[in-house]
Amino acid sequence: MSIICQPVQIRDEFVRRTCVIERKTDGKTTNTDTLWVEMPRLAVLPVEDDAEPFLIMALLPAMAEGRDIYVEGAVSKKLLSNLCEFRDIWHSWNPGMFKKIEFGSSQILAHSTTAGREGAVAAFSGGVDSTFTVWRHKSSTAGQGARLFRYCIFVHGFDIPLWKEEEFRLIFTHCEQTLKTLDLVLYLVRTNCRTVFTQNWEIWHGAAVAACLQLFKGVCDVGLIASTYDSRQLTFPWGSNPITDPLLTTDGFDIIHDGIAFPRIKKITALKEWQAGYNGLRVCFSGIEEGIIKEGNCGKCPRCVITLLRIHFAGLPIPESFPGPPSAKDILGLRPSGFYAHFWRILLKEALFTRQRFSLILAIAWISFSSYLASILKRTLQAAGIWEPSFN
Repeated sequence: MSIICQPVQIRDEFVRRTCVIERKTDGKTTNTDTLWVEMPRLAVLPVEDDAEPFLIMALLPAMAEGRDIYVEGAVSKKLLSNLCEFRDIWHSWNPGMFKKIEFGSSQILAHSTTAGREGAVAAFSGGVDSTFTVWRHKSSTAGQGARLFRYCIFVHGFDIPLWKEEEFRLIFTHCEQTLKTLDLVLYLVRTNCRTVFTQNWEIWHGAAVAACLQLFKGVCDVGLIASTYDSRQLTFPWGSNPITDPLLTTDGFDIIHDGIAFPRIKKITALKEWQAGYNGLRVCFSGIEEGIIKEGNCGKCPRCVITLLRIHFAGLPIPESFPGPPSAKDILGLRPSGFYAHFWRILLKEALFTRQRFSLILAIAWISFSSYLASILKRTLQAAGIWEPSFN
């Protein structure tokens, strides 16, 4: 696989960074794609031949395809070194899925020493994890670990497809208003990476987030990725985790996996102190993907129901962004999924511990057991070679 950096394009207030992705078989180019990322026109932009975001985005997909990477652009020695470790770890987790490939670049990117380049930029989508990360640092509850927050970014093309422009605009505006209550600026970033690389998003979303944060290394020195799992419930392999996220650090720009010590319910409880953040929580993807809603939360998909149950168990009020509390009927209407088996198992323990009503416990027990069976079936089919393990 070749990554060929193209000239930067400036369009009004946005800058488009582009590269050509060439896939080769037996030395012949068999497929060509154009990968692009649009970012705000900041006071200080990364140098034009900086290929680090593109290499970070492409590495796991290239490993999945078993293709070595050659970058016609500049990459720092530190990132090249870190990505060797990153590659080896992912290969060790699943050698069949992630091949041990080689990679290199035509130029070495020099370390940036731009004056005044400090502070953090974080990915933000209005979910529990990213909202907690913002609040934790802005309220100084992170103590000595608190970072000077400068910007947040919301990436169009990740959770919300590029063609859903109205839906993204509504949600972006909602998140923008939420962050204004903390005097924070939300920047729009757009990318077509999910159309160029079609691998399972659960596996490589962390690298994609880190790549977009790297675009801000001309004005910041830290990028924050909010943790999905807490330290007691780590799951591997998962696209964003405390082991491999920090390995996406480059010269002068650190990637930090933030908030790992806090279970989801503690994050939600802490957010009660920030009413705008709490009432503006957005965890729903299914409702938007299926056209049920244009913004907010549907209240019926697994992500919504799991979040609502956690809130209910903690005795907290339902955030204004949700249609209402969950019911046993909502749970029984869900399709069993091996992906959510871990979450349902935890929720069942919490339901028993907090002595929830019997109908709710029974419904959670059913979906937990059904999802567990689904996960076993999937692993069995994968082991037999009937189910392709790597991609959607």
